This record gives sequence, structure tokens and C-alpha cells, in this order.
Amino acid sequence: MVKKVSSIVLKLILIVFLILMSIGVVFAGLSGGAILEVMKTAPEIDANIIKYEMSQNSTIVDEDGNEVDSIATSEYREIIGYDQIPEYLKYAFVAVEDERFYNHPGLDPQSIIGSAIENFKAGGIVRGGSTITQQLARNTYLNNDQTYERKIREIYLALEIEQNLSKNEILGAYLNRVFMGQNSYGVQAAARTYFDKDVSELNLAQCAALAGIVQSPSENSLYKAIKTSEVTDQRVLGEFSIDGEKYAAVYNQAPFDREIYVLDKMLERGYISRKQYKEAKEFDVAASIVPAERKNTEIASYYNSLLEKQVVNKLMETYNMSENQAWDRLYYGGLRITTAIDPDMQKQLEAIYSDFSSYLMGDTSGWNTAPLLDLRYDDYGNIVNGEGNLLYYSKSNLLNENNDIRLRNDEAWFDENGNIVLSTRKAYLDQTKLIFRNYYSLDEENKNLRTHKTGFISFNTNEDIRLDDDKNIVISKGYLEKNPDLFTYYDDETFSVNKDFYDIDLNGVIQPQSSTVVIDQDTGEIKAIMGGRDQSGVRLLDRASAIPRQPGSSIKPIATYTPALDNGYNLATGMDDVPLMMNEDDEAWPKNVYNYYEGIVPIRTAIERSINTIAVRTLNEVGIQTSIDYLKNFGIIKDDGNDNFVTASENNQTNDENLAALGVGAMTRGLTNLEMTAAYAALANKGEYKEPLTFSKIEDSTGEVLFDSDNVITHQVTSEETAYQMTSALQSTGQYYGNINLNGTDFATKTGTTDDYVDFWCVGYTPYYTVGIWMGADDQNIRMNGNSVERAALMWNTINNQILDGYEIAEFERPDSIVEMEVDTMSGKLPTELSYMDTRGTVKTEIFGPKNKPTEDDDVHTLVTIDTRNNLLASDVTPSWAMAQVSYLKSKSNYDPKEFNNILPRDWDFRAPTEYSDLIYVEPLPEEDEEDEDEDDKEDKDEGGDNPPNPKEDGNIIPEINPNRDSRRNQTLDQPVIPYEGASSGNNR
Repeated sequence: MVKKVSSIVLKLILIVFLILMSIGVVFAGLSGGAILEVMKTAPEIDANIIKYEMSQNSTIVDEDGNEVDSIATSEYREIIGYDQIPEYLKYAFVAVEDERFYNHPGLDPQSIIGSAIENFKAGGIVRGGSTITQQLARNTYLNNDQTYERKIREIYLALEIEQNLSKNEILGAYLNRVFMGQNSYGVQAAARTYFDKDVSELNLAQCAALAGIVQSPSENSLYKAIKTSEVTDQRVLGEFSIDGEKYAAVYNQAPFDREIYVLDKMLERGYISRKQYKEAKEFDVAASIVPAERKNTEIASYYNSLLEKQVVNKLMETYNMSENQAWDRLYYGGLRITTAIDPDMQKQLEAIYSDFSSYLMGDTSGWNTAPLLDLRYDDYGNIVNGEGNLLYYSKSNLLNENNDIRLRNDEAWFDENGNIVLSTRKAYLDQTKLIFRNYYSLDEENKNLRTHKTGFISFNTNEDIRLDDDKNIVISKGYLEKNPDLFTYYDDETFSVNKDFYDIDLNGVIQPQSSTVVIDQDTGEIKAIMGGRDQSGVRLLDRASAIPRQPGSSIKPIATYTPALDNGYNLATGMDDVPLMMNEDDEAWPKNVYNYYEGIVPIRTAIERSINTIAVRTLNEVGIQTSIDYLKNFGIIKDDGNDNFVTASENNQTNDENLAALGVGAMTRGLTNLEMTAAYAALANKGEYKEPLTFSKIEDSTGEVLFDSDNVITHQVTSEETAYQMTSALQSTGQYYGNINLNGTDFATKTGTTDDYVDFWCVGYTPYYTVGIWMGADDQNIRMNGNSVERAALMWNTINNQILDGYEIAEFERPDSIVEMEVDTMSGKLPTELSYMDTRGTVKTEIFGPKNKPTEDDDVHTLVTIDTRNNLLASDVTPSWAMAQVSYLKSKSNYDPKEFNNILPRDWDFRAPTEYSDLIYVEPLPEEDEEDEDEDDKEDKDEGGDNPPNPKEDGNIIPEINPNRDSRRNQTLDQPVIPYEGASSGNNR
């Protein structure tokens, strides 16, 4: 970077000085030192990459080196040589984009002054004023962020480019990179897209039309792409397919107006003659449009899309490239990428997802309600949420037979001024956007719910559209006169809104959605992935890697229990299943799915039954920071912050550093299926995390290895022994579900369910693969029916049975250092005589690692002296004959039912009392009217003296170790008792 900084800085300072008065706003707030610092952080120019390397397509090969695909993208690009570009096209771009291109040194002060004045008036950047060289710098190295820092880097890089490339090289590189609308980049791709011909074959009028696109590619695209099923009376210029889906090229007037402007500029600059100008204006460019077909790719779209993103991220990470550089390197750098995909497995997933609901519910074609969802309706058949608020209109309530939005005469009318007034729930106003409500339909084949987006209409100002005093929407008469086709008025005084004015998705998105990730835990390679159900066309929404959702209980093994097993706990450690706190609604928290509390339960059982209280209590004892440290090694939290975990430093009000987020998965944003599956893969891989990747090697065009398995990011999360203990617990969990059977192959799984049944998860592994499944509706106001075991675990079973078909039966490998021991599962320690006497059978055989096997005796079962008359602790006034020693459980928490609305756990009768008995014995008085008292009884009394009679024949304490508690709780004595005020007291039980 130091190589030419001094000369560049001098040149920059000179230019800035000359136009400082005009462009001061550009550098506002930036000192000279700050400007230099911005320039130092700019990417380094590589002229060879700009000129030569970006001319080869990157390819994807399998592990044997056979080419299986080229990089497929929604961005269509094609590199050509400078000499292949017609002169008319070069002149057209220079005339309209940078008329002083051949004379300036990379910056055009006159253009900058004009844009600076406009920006100053607007109070921000509203106009660029960039030269072609600056645009090339931005397209190659930067992004489109409207910031002053980006503008400074752009200027600096433009000056650098001018020193390294000739004007022709700059213009050629620019014309190969510029965005031309319809996902086309570069003039050759644009010529193919709009005219289905080579760019060298274009005439003057067509060249001018292409050059006019760049100002606003979305507005000036030579046609609008609309699905053929949605075309009504528009002028269609042709039809084409994208990834197998049919589209119509619909006439768009704006680019042809812009074409005339370009021709005017070319004539003005002397690039064409008056005769050429006239002939070009007379040529009908629209009639010459021939939309090109787009070929499907062989490789699965979800997988390929993720591969591209991961390769770009790896290039940026490894070689300190900008994002634009990395994408260009991927598309045109001649990279050779070895894919990790298992094509057969990918096809198996796609086959399952094509018939998704039938694997869970059977044939639903005859249903009249949507399967898998718990939907609520209003009286008109519209879908509402739990509070009765509208979520989706029924299609028949929103659209007419022409699929236009229909409005009853009480929803729309003309006022006395000729304005249209809308008073309807079918639309609402957001500033100057008229936004229409979405609707639903049921799939014709399987009755699955389909949700449809209806779109919006953008108005220029609130003079065109506004709210009146009654909050009705008013569309002005003037706007209606300019857009007479917006509304159709019928004889019955109803209206419809023409769908040509908004984008309506008539196909819809099937619900619920789902994603699946399959990872080879030994390598970290992603073998197959599905990012959604029933999505045709270009599959952009990848719910597996791009959409985070709350993980629910599936987070417990990685955020709570793995850290616990490494920090003094074992699978037999008893934890108290009781509430931890009262929430803001004065309700005990956490709650369990079974709506009661068990009391002391070993961790293995807590994992099996997904007991929320124990996960939260264990996490609270282990510590939030410890959990965070583990999540970093599990790949959930990244050092650079490029993750879905919200730290307290990122948001000190709403973040994931709390018991709810890490204990029960109630996270701010949530986690992706890919993140969760990769974390579980670390447990399957003996405690070692491996970065999940869709590729195993990247080579450049010369064969040099840029990345291979030696460069995979790895973390040792935990020991092999701890990982095996977690695996064992997750095996018990999967067996507890009762609906997974892999024909003898071991499996370890954990489900997760979020509040209101919005998300269902099942993540787990076999000795071969780690598989993660998520289910839920895209709209999180929609609930699933059933539960995660009935849905997600069942689908996990279906997928694993298919992908493991033909594999040998396999078991998890048990480390030699794992030992089996008998243990008391209330304490997690060595059993004592009292442990064995617990009638519930709390002594069991458990596995341990060398660092968490018990060495101390059970201290939870303990002998307590009680007053048998009320089963409270014996006090100093309790008669000896009323005392007994009983085996109880020592409390493992400070739980006090009085603080939790007197909620008692189910083991309450087994817990040692904490309150002292206040009962004393008083000898009964003789009855005066009984004259003939038995002489023998009298003698007995005399012999007894001051000691009361002992109904248990002995004045000593009677040991009553582990008696039948029910009979002991209900036993009564004949002796009269009265409260003793001086008795010691303890806490209430």
C-alpha cells in the first residue's frame, strides 16, 4: 500500500484543494488524517486480475475430479474481449455515463461539483457523479453503501486504477461488469438477455437502449419479467424460462424514452451523424427484443447456492478480499471447486420433500383443512391469530375471478370531489405506500396451506394518497385521472384494483415449511441440504442456512449439559425439578411441558424428558459465561460477530446472555439449522467441531491449492469421554420418543419445541451422519399441531432410514476410559445403605468419564429424627417415645413452596422437614366420677411415676429407617397433645 501512496495523496490533495469549496460536503466531518486512514484500509489494486484473470468460468468437480457443473447464479455474466464490443456501444456508455471519460484522470471535478451541490441541498448523498473509473472501482472492490468513507475509497481506487490500466482497459473491464438489469452483468450478458444475440451483432439503436439501462436498471430494464400465469392485457414481447419456470417479457416504456436521451447525447458529442441518429430513432427496439432462455443447472439449487456463499466467505477470510472481489473471483477467476455433495443423498431428500406431508400424515388430498397446522378462523373463513387479529384473507374474500383485489361498496366509494375513499381491512397506508393484505389458499393436490403475498402500490406524495379524519384512505382524483386503469367500477357499485399495479404471488408458498441438513461429522462436509418445501424456480430463501429460528430445547445439550459434564456434574447428578423464580405475571418459571414438578431428578432423565427447570437450574449453577465459552467452540458464536447470537455488548437490553435463551432456547433471533446441526456434529465427532462446508478443496486456474481440508476451522469443544456421555444420554432420549427405529444402528437425538408450537426441531446423529430437521411456518403467528416428537422426530426417522439404506449396522464407539458404576441418582455419588433403602430404586448403573466419576458417598439420603405425630423435626420437647429416625432426601435447592404459590414437587413427602414440631405430651387427668378404678391400673400408674406411658414399649428412640411413608404420614396416637409455645421452629416445608 505504501508503494504509491505519496504520489496518490499529492494528486488527491491537489484535486480536493481545487474543488474543496464545491465538494466540502463529501468530506464533511473527516479530517485529513481520517481521509488517509480510510485510504489505507482500501483494497489493494491488482491490475492483472482486472485485465486477465476474470475471464474464465469457475467449475465444480466431484471428489474424483469429474466436472459436474459450472458456478450457477441468478446473476448472469459473460466476459468478452474489448475488441468484440461494438464502437457504438462504447460511445453510448461514454456519452451518457461519463462524457469526459477520455480526458479526466479518474475523477471529473465538474461532475463532482454538480453532485455535491445537490447532495448539500438534500442533506445527504442523493446523486453520485461518479466516473466510469469510479464505477469500475466500486463494482470490483467496494459496495453501494451511500457513505462518505466508501466515496473516499472509491476516489482513491479510481486514481490507482488510472495509473495501472489504459482507458481502453478500464472501459472494457467496466462494460464486462456493469449491472444491466434482469440479473445480467456486463454488455454481453445483456445482449443475450434482451436480444438473444452476441453483443457484436447489435445495431446503434439497440446499443443506445442498453446504455440507457445503467442509470436505473430496475426502472429501465428493456422489459418487465412477469410469470405467464399472471399476465392479463399487457403487451408481451416474448416468453422465456428461468430455472424451468415460464415468464413473459412485458413491454416497459421507460427504457425507450431513455434510449432517445442516449441518442441525443451521442449526437451532441459527435459520436454519430444526424442520419444515423434519425435511423436509430426510427428503429423499433421493442419489436427486436427476444428474451433468452436460461438453462437449469444440474446441481441442487439449495446446495449450490450455499456453496457459492461459503466459497466467497472463505476467499474473503483467507485472502482479505472485499466481497465484490471474492464474487468476481468465484464467477470468473477460473476456480476449480471440489464439491462435498452426495448427489444420491440430495436426490433422496428432494424426493421426500416433494411429498413431505404424506410422510407425516398420509393421504390428505380429501381434507378440507390444512394438515400439520393449528389454524384459527373468523366467521368468514379468514385465518386469525389467538387474539382474533387477521393474518390471511381467504382467497375468495380478497380476489375476484380475474385475481384482482375486489372491494365491496361499503369498502370503497367515490366522494363528492371524485376521489376514491377506501374503508377496508384489505389494505392499509404506510406513508405513501398502499399495502394490501395477504391471503391463503389450500393446495389442490394435498390441501397444504399456501400463503400468498399481495404486494403494494407506491404513490409519489401524500397529495396522491392520504388518510382523512376518519382514518379512511383517500386516493386523489388527479392520480386516478393519470392512472385510469387502477380501479374498475362495476354496476353494483363495487370496485376491483388492477393487479398490474402491484405484484401478487398467485402460486404462493406452501406451509408449514421445513429444512434439513446432513453433515458427515468426521470431515464437517455437508453432504445434502434442503432449504424449503415445494419451491420452484430460483430457490433463494434457504431456511437451512439463512433463516434463524428459536431452537427450543434442542439447545440444551450444547449450551447447558455439555458444559455441566465438564464442570463437576455427571449424568447421575440429581437436580431439583422445581421453579426457579416467579415471572412478571406472578407465575412460576420455568414451566415443564407436563405442567407439574417432579422434584430431584438425575440429569440423564432430565435430558430424556426435556425438563426445563433442570436445564435452567443447571445452567444457572454452571454459569452463563461458561455456556458462552462452549458455544464459541461449538461454532455458534463467532469472534467477528458474524453470527445470529446477540451478545450483551451488541444489545444490552435484549440479548441471549440469559437463562431463558441458553436454558430453554428462547433466543432473540434464534439459530439456523446449519448452525445447530454442525454443533451436534461436534458431539458425534468425539467432541471436535469442524467447520461445516459444502466443498473440500479450492484451486485457482493454475492448479494452486487455495483451500483444502488442512485449512478447515476446528475447535476441541470437549473431551471424547464427555462427548460419549452426552451421546449416551441422547441415545436414551431418542429411545424415549418411541418412534425412531434404524434397524439396529445406534442413534442419538434431541427435539425442540418453542412456545405456542411455532417451531419443531429434531437434531441428532448416527455413527455415519449428523442430521438436523426444522419445521414451522414462515409466518411465526401460525402454529403447528402435534408436537416435535410426532412431527420432527418422525421425519428424522424417515430421512435417516432412507439415507442409511444399504449401510451396515453400526454402533457408537465407546472410549476405553469410560467406566460403569453403581451410583445414587439423587446425589450422583457412591450409594450408601440409605441409598439402597429408597423404595423408588434410586441406585442405578451409570457411565462416567475419568474426570466426573464419583469418589464420595451419597450425601442426599440422610437420617432425620422426627416427631412421628406430625412428621416434623423432633424438638427438645418431643417425647422420646414419639421420636423416630427416618431416611429422607436432603434438599438440593433452597426451594420454599410459600414463595411459589404453594406448589409442591411430587417428591415432597420424601424430603426432610425443615420445621420443628411444637407438640408436647400432657398426662391425662383422672376422671372424678369413676369410683371403681381397676387396682392393677393404679399400680401401673404408681410404677410409672412422672414418665408417660410409652406405646412403643421402650423409652429409647425407635429407629424407623425407610418405613412405608404413606402409613407413616397417616399414623396417629391416642395420647392427647397440645401445642408447646416454646418449641423450636424452622422454615415451613
